[in-house]
Amino acid sequence: MNNNKTQRNTILKAMIDNRLKKWWNAKDFQHGKYFVGYEASARMSELMSLPFIDVRMNERFRELSINWKYKKEIKELRELIKMQEGE
Repeated sequence: MNNNKTQRNTILKAMIDNRLKKWWNAKDFQHGKYFVGYEASARMSELMSLPFIDVRMNERFRELSINWKYKKEIKELRELIKMQEGE
């Protein structure tokens, strides 16, 4: 699995597993359990095209959120990430 896909999965997994946190920015992925590093902003940009990702600007920083109305798509993505992690 390529590193970009792994990093995108890390971000998506964090957002799905931590449903109480509404908005996420690149700094959330530059330390700790969901570490992606300096490439977090680029990986977040790649996720913006997903239908269940909401985007806003907070001053000059982009933030992402999951639109939980897309239950089926989120469930399918969760299963796909689990399968890819098992590779």
